[in-house]
Amino acid sequence: MFRCKSLSVWKVLIVLILSSLVVSSSVYAQKATVTILWRDDPDEVPVLDTLIANFNKTHPKIEVKAIVVPYDEYDPKLFSMWAAGTPPDIFWCAAESGYVDHAIRDMNFTLNTFIERDKKSINLNDFYSAAIEGATFRGDIKGLPFAQAYTAVFYNATLFDNAGIKYPATNWIDKSWTWDKMVEIAKKLTKDINGDGRIDQYGLLDTRDLFEIAWAWGGDMFDADVYKGYPPKKLALDKTKNYNALLKALQERADLLYKHKVSPTPATLQVIEQMGSPLKTGKVGMVISGDWAIWGAMPKNYKWGIAAVPYSVPNIKKVCLYTDPLEIARTSKYINEAWEFVKYLASPSAQKFLIEKTSRISSRRSLRKDYIEKISSFLVNSKRELEEVLDGAFRYCQEDAEHTVFGFYQLQSVWTSETDPLWLGKKQPKEVLDTLIQKVNQTILENLKKISK
Repeated sequence: MFRCKSLSVWKVLIVLILSSLVVSSSVYAQKATVTILWRDDPDEVPVLDTLIANFNKTHPKIEVKAIVVPYDEYDPKLFSMWAAGTPPDIFWCAAESGYVDHAIRDMNFTLNTFIERDKKSINLNDFYSAAIEGATFRGDIKGLPFAQAYTAVFYNATLFDNAGIKYPATNWIDKSWTWDKMVEIAKKLTKDINGDGRIDQYGLLDTRDLFEIAWAWGGDMFDADVYKGYPPKKLALDKTKNYNALLKALQERADLLYKHKVSPTPATLQVIEQMGSPLKTGKVGMVISGDWAIWGAMPKNYKWGIAAVPYSVPNIKKVCLYTDPLEIARTSKYINEAWEFVKYLASPSAQKFLIEKTSRISSRRSLRKDYIEKISSFLVNSKRELEEVLDGAFRYCQEDAEHTVFGFYQLQSVWTSETDPLWLGKKQPKEVLDTLIQKVNQTILENLKKISK
């Protein structure tokens, strides 16, 4: 009797143990669902969808799903998901907040250990050093570059031909290619075509932000440690060199509008942009911009070219590099699986696919020739000239302050508002700059209070 009871108990225990093993096995065998938050860019999303499909096919234990939102909703979505304790496993500085903003809030996972473990497949040396610096926070790498953009001069070669003007220099150390020379060319390109007394075609549009033109004229709006991930305590414009550089830059930019009249006023630019890109519609001859100036279809009724950014002051060159590093949420349940997908997106094969489908450059040096091959089909430049432009763009660059300066967009909002009267011809540069410094510094203090709580 006792023996039968014992056997029955053992049978029950065995059933329970086997059941638990089955449950545990099924849980373990479940796919890891990795989410990636993305913006609804019409060129990027189809590429992402294809890359996700390819990855999911070759990684049966991982399923990547994209959460796609409009640009304006990206940051609110990211921060609301984070606050709710359900952040996307992968995100990036796709909207207003940069990876430094995320790092200071302790949102992104440090990748150094993964990169060291997988150094052969990652091959960090293949990335432009400035791109890796553009993903580094106080010595820690917080993301791997997926998308990249660079600064150059983009021009309508047909307008140059019509005016009998030689194309601008592609060599960044060409001493003859100066700001004054560019303005001189812009004057020749600026025309009242129909004779109605109004300008129909402008010579130049400089789209660079304030911190960029401060760089161009030999100064800086921020101290060096700010770009390494330390929140600014004030603007660096209390230094005479920096103040004078930005003051000169503001005057030169205003002169394009009201002295030389080679750039459209804000009101005119708004009308032009309703017709499309000022460059692509033939309304502007040259644009200083990120390479998004030539993203998408280029109208075939014009010829196009790219050139080096000129010297604003002798022997000084610094332009903006725009790196988009993919970050992994520090609290992700699937950090290892997310890392596998980040590695894949940054891999040469995925990056080459990005070039083929979007004509956008890769952060990988080894793929520069692929990019040149792609864009040379619609540019007047030789491949050697394109190599020169890219060499300088990545040699004389620094990562975008939008990504590296904590609270950048709050600061930018203030200085944009304060410089509007200058671009409207209602105030002088010094008056604008002095007020700007005071108000931006106040905003910096407000930002510091938010992270000290």
